[in-house]
Amino acid sequence: MKIIRSLRSLVCAAAIPLASVATANATDSSFQGGIQIGKHSDRWEVRAGGGSFDTGPFTSQRLSGGVINAEIVAPSPQFLEILGAPRPYLGTDISVSGTPVHVVYGGFNWEAHLTQRFYLGFSAGGSWNSSTLTVGGGGTKNLGSSLLFHLQASAGFDFTSNLTGQVFLNHFSNAGIKAPNHGLESVGARLGYRF
Repeated sequence: MKIIRSLRSLVCAAAIPLASVATANATDSSFQGGIQIGKHSDRWEVRAGGGSFDTGPFTSQRLSGGVINAEIVAPSPQFLEILGAPRPYLGTDISVSGTPVHVVYGGFNWEAHLTQRFYLGFSAGGSWNSSTLTVGGGGTKNLGSSLLFHLQASAGFDFTSNLTGQVFLNHFSNAGIKAPNHGLESVGARLGYRF
């Protein structure tokens, strides 16, 4: 439980500076007005961080521990420009827990810059998890399938054109296609580097 509290505190501590800097930056006179979709869609990006395992607003927390998160995001293919230039991504949540469920996921990521530096992100795709049925201290977590849908929401701040910070929420579930569908989530913070 100490690990969970520490990780939640870390996420909150990371979110507060991002939000306050973003709010201060909302009046950035260099921003040309409007929302900018796909600002960095022509660049590669690597992201790494951590957070809280099996924690989120849409699923029941039955397991505990931490999660190591990593992603690689590729430039958007030109033919996807009509869809807002989403970038293909591949990522993983590696559970640091006595009852681990590791996840590998991929799909497409959209980003909308609300100012020159502050942006919101959304990802959608699929995932594979290492365990379908897991018994932990809080009960049984049954994901129903080893292949699940993946959704991700994030908020980020660009420290420079290459270095960014994000808070994220990962959600994995089978969308009720197969019962049971307890779902799995993680929340955390990470740094990204674009090149």
